[in-house]
Amino acid sequence: MSTIVAIDESILERLLPRPADSHKGTFGTLFTLCGSKKMPGAAYLAACGALRSGVGLVKIAADQELTRILQARLAEPVWLDIASLPDPYGTAFLCGCGLGREMDAVLNVLLPQIHVPAVYDADCINYFSLHKDEMDRLTGPYVLTPHPAEFSLLTGLSVAQIQQNRVEIASSFARQHGCVLVLKGKNTVVASPDGEIGINTTGSDELAKGGSGDVLAGVIASLLAQGHDRFTAAQIGVYAHGLAGEHLARRYGSHGVLPSDLPEEIGRILG
Repeated sequence: MSTIVAIDESILERLLPRPADSHKGTFGTLFTLCGSKKMPGAAYLAACGALRSGVGLVKIAADQELTRILQARLAEPVWLDIASLPDPYGTAFLCGCGLGREMDAVLNVLLPQIHVPAVYDADCINYFSLHKDEMDRLTGPYVLTPHPAEFSLLTGLSVAQIQQNRVEIASSFARQHGCVLVLKGKNTVVASPDGEIGINTTGSDELAKGGSGDVLAGVIASLLAQGHDRFTAAQIGVYAHGLAGEHLARRYGSHGVLPSDLPEEIGRILG
């Protein structure tokens, strides 16, 4: 039997403490495989979302061209060669934001080797849609963060079917695959494999721009790296992400909010 709760401000009470004598190792290491020549901004936004959410260290795996682009914008990450993955020091993994399809062969070899908590987003979800048996090869705990169109490809259901039965379909999928599912959209649904379901209460049309989901994926992955369980990390992430959009809409109007505005506001919300 499913338990359904509203994700509201009380979820922030579950943030882990940040001891005064902490260091970067206290808050984990997130390693990422995101971005591509055509979509470098996705890797940038995901990294910003992660860094502003408190992770101790971000490591970005990329080819030389993408690394050069990102290094012009980001001072904080450590840079990895793709051949060095999986990172033995990582405490969480993020994959898929803006990745494109050129990495499918890499994903086939890499993903079964990931044993730390992971967030699989965007083109990683599209990869699973084309290779559905690959999800059965995953060995580590993971969170999937699809929007309805991506979830349609993954499940074979139409977007209309999904939108009419968001809670039931998300919960069934999470149970079947043993994952936490974040079905994005108005009142984002967070479903756990044991039947717990959270319905988010924040966010609206100000988040309806390309790149918003990359920030969210980075936030959830950051919280995993810091030691939150998957269901809590996803709930905190969607709540703070939506609330940041609301705050920014008061400043810029819902038309004017940019995904790149979100990480700094999320940092303020998480404190």
